[in-house]
Order: sequence, then structure tokens, then C-alpha cells
Amino acid sequence: MAKRLLSVLLIALMCASVMLISSCGDKDNVSSSAPAASGVSETEDDSQKLQIPEKNWGGQKVTLLTFKNGKRNFSDTVIPDELTNEPINDAFYDRNALIEEKYGIKLELYPCEGVDEGLDILQRDMDGGMQEIDIVSLPLTYMAQFGVDGALYDYKALRDKNGYIHYESPWWDQAMVRDLDINNKLWFLAGDALVEDDEATWAIYFNKDLVESYQLESPYQLVKDHKWTLDTMHELAKQVHHMNGSQMSYEPEDNDVWGIVTQSYDAYAFMLGGGQAMVDNSGDLPVFRVMEEENIATFDSVMSIMSDEENVGVADFFGAWNSGVYDKETSIFCKGNALFMPQTISQVSGTKMREAEIHYGLLPMPLRSDLQDEYSTSVSVYWAQVLCIPISNVDKLDATCYAMELMAYYGMQKVTPEYYSRTLKYKRFEDEESGEMLDYVFRNRTYDLAGIFDFGTVNGNGAGTLYFYTTLLFQKGNYKLMSMWESKESLFTGALEELIAQVTGENG
Repeated sequence: MAKRLLSVLLIALMCASVMLISSCGDKDNVSSSAPAASGVSETEDDSQKLQIPEKNWGGQKVTLLTFKNGKRNFSDTVIPDELTNEPINDAFYDRNALIEEKYGIKLELYPCEGVDEGLDILQRDMDGGMQEIDIVSLPLTYMAQFGVDGALYDYKALRDKNGYIHYESPWWDQAMVRDLDINNKLWFLAGDALVEDDEATWAIYFNKDLVESYQLESPYQLVKDHKWTLDTMHELAKQVHHMNGSQMSYEPEDNDVWGIVTQSYDAYAFMLGGGQAMVDNSGDLPVFRVMEEENIATFDSVMSIMSDEENVGVADFFGAWNSGVYDKETSIFCKGNALFMPQTISQVSGTKMREAEIHYGLLPMPLRSDLQDEYSTSVSVYWAQVLCIPISNVDKLDATCYAMELMAYYGMQKVTPEYYSRTLKYKRFEDEESGEMLDYVFRNRTYDLAGIFDFGTVNGNGAGTLYFYTTLLFQKGNYKLMSMWESKESLFTGALEELIAQVTGENG
């Protein structure tokens, strides 16, 4: 969901109580009036209006499978049981109540304890033909192969079938529609129907106290001036270096000051922030573009940053991912001992960030250079939830599609303002400029098929495309992109070609 705060702030001057923010790849659509009797605002243009006929479904139940996870904020609140005085929960509750009252569709939750259990339930439902699950909301990378295998409905075909899901509307994430269309097939949607896709979006947190004490250029102004680049971030990071011992420490209590604290995965996140998806999906069929000149130049800049062990603390260089080093990364930042930290938007709602005594702000991922047209960002494919319809849903397919369109449309009106404005802008960040930065963060997301499908991985051993740059990072300055690509190219391209064959039906 890309929600444009610059537009919203103007509207807010006229309407302090309600801000209706749209949620797709390039979303300016804002309405300040309450829904009229027809279900659309009187001030909306055609792009903001529901395009489905008003209909009452007589109490039809539509069941959504999703998971509970204490580390995430809203996974199981998309269909809450009751009002709790928590803004997001109650916004979802009100949206669902409106759908039931006005359209006769009752949304029900089918909860599970985690992603693995959710996948097992989904598979069992499809294998047994039980039709208990109407919609699935699980993270993108776990649902990817279901789509290719023909286990999910294609939304483009559904549009022709019943006309209920208008995926080109602003309440659906248009970046996802653009990037995840394979051979004119689309199995995944996200947008204002839920907020977990936003929570999984990458950004840069920065320490405003260090900026002030070292009299650094304002990162906010750099963003606005289109000068917030990888090189600029690196130069700023070098200016706050402070080492207490003989070498830099990753123990928060040692109080060494890092320019950037980061994780090995961020090498890939920085590449996507630079607009460098590994797979080009803009043509008729996807192709790898790793050895394109622009991608190589961005890779060199990213590796120059990530290998600067004096100023950049890569958590994975100090211990395995499950050894607690990621927690140390956050602790170092929250203690005020790092200028920058890349992380997902959900991080701001964590206990450490909420209790941090430092003043911090938010920035988009840096440009590869000022020649890049727009700021870009990515999502964690392990946490960005999408909405899918399993092919086992036969009897309630039309009602399900109708319900999904309502979930997204009324989510734009009821949920997004609470999440985006109250929870993020007003409760989690203390200045208006961070609110402006959210607009840059969400405006232009990049979904890379190489990350979602992790081409070439074997039994999840991390040898695939998702961790290609991470593997190179551990070569510690002796990066050989070309030779690494040549050793992996046949494996990766073979996996991509197999996917294309499945999707186009050329594999028989």
C-alpha cells in the first residue's frame, strides 16, 4: 500500500477527523467525505468508486485463513472478534461490520498458530475438497509455488469470469500487480484489505541526535532534494565513527558508535532500493538481468558499504542469525550508538524501538545515484502477506471475490487512516517530516521474482537467488560477481525457465 502523505496533509487541513488514503503503487487518491448511500464518496472520481453492483448476499459466510504470531502486529486482527479500543483492531471490526450489515457477507477467521500450520491446513483443505477455506492470507514466498502449480485462482481470469475484483483500482497494490504478473496471470493481491504488507516494507531508521551532535546534513532534506543515495549514506556513516577498544564491538554495552548497523540480507534490500531487481519482468516473459551494467554498478556500491567493517556493523559477521546478533543490532541503534539501521516498518512497533530514549526518524531506502528516477523499496518476502483464493473454493467463489473487493475498498476508507496516520505517523514518529518520508517509502515498491521464488535453492539451503548477494558478501571484500554468476547461471536460469514452462503450459 503506498499512501501519499503529501496529499493527505493537504486534505487534513480541511478534514481533521477523517482521511481516506488509497493504497497502491502510486496512490494520490484521497477523499475527505464519508461514504454515501451507494458506497462511494460524492467527491470521488471514477478511479475511487466501487465498480461492482450493490448486492446483498443474505448472510453468506466467507472464511479467511491467516496466522497468529506474537512478533507481528496485525496478522490475526484482519477479522477481529470484538472491539478493544485499539485503533487498528477496531477499524477492521468496523469495516467488517459494515460489509455484513450492508452487503450480507459475514467475514470469519480461520486462525492458525504459524505459517507452517497454515500451509498444512490449506493443503489439507484442497486435497480433501472440504471447501472450508475461502481466502488465504499468508506470506508471499510461501504462496508463490501454489500459484504456479495451479492451486490458486488467477485474478485476471476471475475478472473476466465474474467482474468483482478490480485489481487495477487504487485500493490494490499496483506495484504487485505490475511486478507479479507472469504471462498475464496474477495469483496474489495486497493493498488496503490488510496492513501486513506495509509492515513488511523496508526503510532506513536514523538517529536524529547523532545528526545534530555531529552537525550532519539533514537526511530529510537530502531525500527531498533527490540526493539521498548509497554513497551519501556511506559518507554520513563515516562521520560518526567511535571505537572504545582495539576493534569495533557488536556488544551494545561496549558503546562503540557505528555508522550503520545492518544484516547480510540488507545487501539484497539495498539492491532493490536501487531499483535493481534480479529479474526483469517488464516484458512478455521474465529474464535475469544480473550482469547488466546498471546492476553491476549498484552491486559495487552496495558491497563497498557492506564491507566497510570500521563503520558498518553487519550483524552476521558477529554471529549466526539465530545467535542473538539481530537483537544486538536493534539494541545498538536504540542505545544511540548507530546513525542508520535498515529494517522493516514493523520494527517501529517493537518494544525496543518504542522504549528507546533516542530521537529517531525514518527514511526511504537510498537511491543508487541521483540518476535513479524514484526512490524504491522492497518487502520481506517472509512476512509480506498477500490474499489468494484456493481453487478448492468453488461454491462461494463469487461471494469471495465480492467480499475481497469490499475488504480492500472499505479498508482504504476505514483501516488505512487509522494504521497509516494514527498508528505510524502520530503514535510511532514524533515529527511531521517522518510522516512525509512514509510517502517516499510506500510510493514505489519493487517485487522481485528472484526473491519470491528463490530460484535454484535446494531444500531451502540458502543457495538460491534470494541469498545470492548475501553469499557474495561473505567473501569479505574479494567479491567476484561475474564468476559467481557464471557458476550459478545455468541453475538459476533453468529454474526460471521451468517456472515459465509451468505458467505457459509448455511443459506438457
